[in-house]
Amino acid sequence: MAALPKAPHTTRFGSFELDHDARELRRDGSQVRLQEQPFQILTILLEVPGRLVSRDELREKIWPSNTFVDFDHGINNAIKRLREALGDTAETPRFIETIPRRGYRFVGAIQTAQVSSHPNDSIDSIAVFPLFNAASDPDTDYLSVGIPGSVIQSLSRIPGLRVIAWGMLADLKDIGFDPLAIGRKLQVKAVLTGRICVRSTRLRLQVDLIDTVNGQELWGDQYDRELTELFKVQDEVSTEVSHKLRLRLSGEDQTQVTRRYTDDIEAYRLYVRGRRYGEVRSVEGFKKAVECLQEAVRRDPGYALAYAELAQVLHTPAYYASVSPHEAYPKAREIALKALAMDDTLAEAHDALATVMQNYDRDWIGSEKEYRRSIELNPNYPVGRFHFAMHLSMLGRFEEAIKEAREGQAREPVSGIMNAGLAWILVTAREFDWCIEQSHTAIDVDPTVTLTYIAMGTAYEQKQMYPDAISAYEKGIEIGGAVALSKAFLGHVYGSAGNRDKAREILHELESMSLRGYVPALDRAIVYDGLKETEAGIQALEESFRDRDTLLIYIKVWPHFDNLRLDPRFAGMQRQLGL
Repeated sequence: MAALPKAPHTTRFGSFELDHDARELRRDGSQVRLQEQPFQILTILLEVPGRLVSRDELREKIWPSNTFVDFDHGINNAIKRLREALGDTAETPRFIETIPRRGYRFVGAIQTAQVSSHPNDSIDSIAVFPLFNAASDPDTDYLSVGIPGSVIQSLSRIPGLRVIAWGMLADLKDIGFDPLAIGRKLQVKAVLTGRICVRSTRLRLQVDLIDTVNGQELWGDQYDRELTELFKVQDEVSTEVSHKLRLRLSGEDQTQVTRRYTDDIEAYRLYVRGRRYGEVRSVEGFKKAVECLQEAVRRDPGYALAYAELAQVLHTPAYYASVSPHEAYPKAREIALKALAMDDTLAEAHDALATVMQNYDRDWIGSEKEYRRSIELNPNYPVGRFHFAMHLSMLGRFEEAIKEAREGQAREPVSGIMNAGLAWILVTAREFDWCIEQSHTAIDVDPTVTLTYIAMGTAYEQKQMYPDAISAYEKGIEIGGAVALSKAFLGHVYGSAGNRDKAREILHELESMSLRGYVPALDRAIVYDGLKETEAGIQALEESFRDRDTLLIYIKVWPHFDNLRLDPRFAGMQRQLGL
């Protein structure tokens, strides 16, 4: 029997194919002329994609010791010719990356001989990575997250497409850029990665869309434009990605993909910075976010998306009790309505308005309508999912709340706040063991979210594991954020554990804090519940009711009110709230 012919040894990357047997480099089937030394370098780099190959290693393999040449000149010239053949650049490398004074690395996506894993079906999930800033210029860092953020904003509105937001992808830096590992971690079918370099007024951008099932590059391109063409480039990238994912778009969907919210690059930069500051979730972060976003809308008064984000960062500090509800919510409502007057399809604006209606107006029906409208407009907006899940939990609709929280997690599976939110919902549902398990998961993802420790501490306290509860609450205080609330919970557990002196110390601390800034009366009510001092607790709750303290809306489900709940006046307040 005749021997079977040996399968050809080829490596594909981008539009190129390296035939190792024929020793040929081809692009789209046509041979690319490449001298022997550049060919050997490419072959060596392709054998270990993603790994640094040192200059010394290349010298040993290509320039043996008995070869009398200027090695530095020889290798630099060979790399230059290789890049020319590949249409690559040192500034924004798509394939060959230089590691200064050390060597080189192949950074492109290697394709297998296998055809696409879904040749006829559209790809229904994608993660968009921050761009690597090749210039290492802090002044252009906003583009590293801003461009992917704009692509996400465009793709998120496409029906049936799950988009992973860039805010949490920095947590995956330990995985590197292995698309298979990222696909397993995020459970997506494609990832978009890239590099950016800004020199003077020139923008160089390289992007690659990679199939996570088999590592095949679905699409890749380079853009070398004036910085003033930034928004045009973003439109082109979003359109190309939607096409390569084989998505069937209606005319309206296509319009949404290429929709622009501003043509002012400086306003855009301020918007991106404002978003990043808001994600820090600290008092100082919110202040800086407001400043950036106010300046963005001053520069472009028609920037509806910036108004929507401004509404978000105006109301969120009320959750953290850094400003009073009477200060936060009316301002947020005004800005949210202004955004909706400009563009009533903005999910972010509907979500901000819903939160004001829930927390300040106590309009449960109207706020739910706005939350649902937000999710209908953008099913991939994780903050909207998070807020709606919390809304359902405070109404006692726990099964729906858990389901909605999981929908948010599916879009940001390694987001600290999404995981913390689920832990909190489990506390309100009195699933204490599950909450503790979820809290540990949340801490593994991001150990800096105060809400996680509040949820964990509550679960431990309800299981009468008081030392563990105290430790969790103290960690929440150490991290910062909702410090007064964390102290209130700590005071509650001291009271529950019988340490009345410690609980009273917490009460004194809260009173001292109230002399320096806003501290909700609700926090005192929590401590009084732990002390089982009903009269003082009810009085504090009544004050909280008059002040419209944000977290009073959880009165129906919080375990921290179980002692006060026995008083008839508590039931009266709950009825007045419509709960």
